Amino acid sequence: MIHRPSHCALALLLAFTTFTPAVQAATVNWAGHTWNVTTGGMAGNNTGSAANVTVDGNGYLHLKISQTNGTWLCAELFTSDTIGFGTYQWQIDAPVDKLDKNVVLGLYPYGPIAGTGADGTNEIDIEYARWGNAAWANGNFTVYPNSGNTVGETTFDFSLSGTYTTSTFVWSGSAIRFRAQEGFKSVGDSSGTLKSWTYAPANPTTNIPQRAVPLGMNLWLCDGCGGAPSDGKPVEVIIRSFVHLAPGTTSVREQALGAKATEVRISAGHPTVEVHLDSPLPNDRTFAVIDLQGRVENTIFVSRGSSRFAIDDLRPGVHVLAASGAGLARTFLVPEIR
Repeated sequence: MIHRPSHCALALLLAFTTFTPAVQAATVNWAGHTWNVTTGGMAGNNTGSAANVTVDGNGYLHLKISQTNGTWLCAELFTSDTIGFGTYQWQIDAPVDKLDKNVVLGLYPYGPIAGTGADGTNEIDIEYARWGNAAWANGNFTVYPNSGNTVGETTFDFSLSGTYTTSTFVWSGSAIRFRAQEGFKSVGDSSGTLKSWTYAPANPTTNIPQRAVPLGMNLWLCDGCGGAPSDGKPVEVIIRSFVHLAPGTTSVREQALGAKATEVRISAGHPTVEVHLDSPLPNDRTFAVIDLQGRVENTIFVSRGSSRFAIDDLRPGVHVLAASGAGLARTFLVPEIR
């Protein structure tokens, strides 16, 4: 059993038919999405601060819990768009196994904030937390149903040798497959597994969320935990990357550019992305590689008739590959070189 209340205390928002956090005072662009940052009331009766959600020069997302004038402020954000079935994967740089017992890191599609179902429905959680009790497990996978009151859940305890983890779930209409791994892993790589769990209930159309919803992430203090970390110290979690792959897509390379394949090659310490197109280009085209700060890192001219090209010397992280005049904008991941 997961020892927690419903983690999003946003009941006053449930009547809204549009996606509106408690107070929307800021947005960030990250991982190919625009995210609305919560300022004011958020999960667990905490207060969200826009200053606690930032993207650094490497394109990494930072979530913080900090103290200002005696009040502890937390971090929460939701995509302005909705995301549905497919693979969700995060690469996190933080000691999530050693978070203070009062601290919760949540990664979760959440429908009620957009008017999709009532609280306690249409939610899929990966949470790293001990819910105020140091003896409880620190890993939590939870599925709140499309309708009804059947909740799927499992907990697990884990420890890390470093600070790198990969968190993944694959969501379909009939099952959700979760995996937590040590280290940074590509989609489809199951090495370093700390815990895997498949939730495939009876009556899946009732017991599994079926509709696209906003994606949320938050770093907060659990209900009934005194409103502060037990050790009195601020907390920071760095999320290196997030990717979503459409159903049936098994790797980032298959989705990028709507192409047949995009392969990441490492040569002399420099990552190179090789793009393979489904068919030769009918016209000359210029492609731009844009980082998550909106900066153009590289441009590539590709001549008519070409069916592949390479992008060299890219920094690790998530990038957007855009084709001029083609209406194409796809994300891809360059792995950390270790």
